[in-house]
Amino acid sequence: MNTFPEWITPLMQWIVLPVLGWMGLLHSRQSQNATDIAVLKAKTDVQAQQYDRIMTMLDGIEQALRKD
Repeated sequence: MNTFPEWITPLMQWIVLPVLGWMGLLHSRQSQNATDIAVLKAKTDVQAQQYDRIMTMLDGIEQALRKD
């Protein structure tokens, strides 16, 4: 009592399932890339803040040296 036409099984086995597997792989890679990008942005923000803090300190030192 198989109600499916016999062309459905090969279609599912050789086309639909591989495409779904490929899409799952792309989704997992995209998720990993999004996480990596977020981490890199956070690191860049921290480095920019550190750079600004160092430059402020150096400006203060330079001004103190110029006063003398």
